[in-house]
Amino acid sequence: MLIALFTILLLGGGGGSGILDFIADTQDTVKVVVEKDDRRKEMLGTLKAMKKRANAHGKVLRRSSRDLNRVLADDEVTEAAIDTIWYRYFAQREVYNREMLDLRFQLRDQMTREEWEQVFGEDS
Repeated sequence: MLIALFTILLLGGGGGSGILDFIADTQDTVKVVVEKDDRRKEMLGTLKAMKKRANAHGKVLRRSSRDLNRVLADDEVTEAAIDTIWYRYFAQREVYNREMLDLRFQLRDQMTREEWEQVFGEDS
């Protein structure tokens, strides 16, 4: 189990790079779909906040990976030391997920239904 979790962490399981591409694409689409006004500015501000949050979470992921590597390199590694790193990471991940979800709903509230469908498609 530990090896699987470590592999997921190292390979970027839930990391920020995929979401950063999605946010960049969404920003471009908003610029095309929504006329240039204060509402578009608010939407782009929300997407910028999402990007900033995803970048911060990427740093958390890298720090957790380094911490885990350091602990695992110790010949006298303890389960408690590993658990501390995992618990901290998962707590931070929970906050990240909640904040990103809140930002998504904020973005949805800033758009009309038609704009939302043009940006994300009818199934979004």
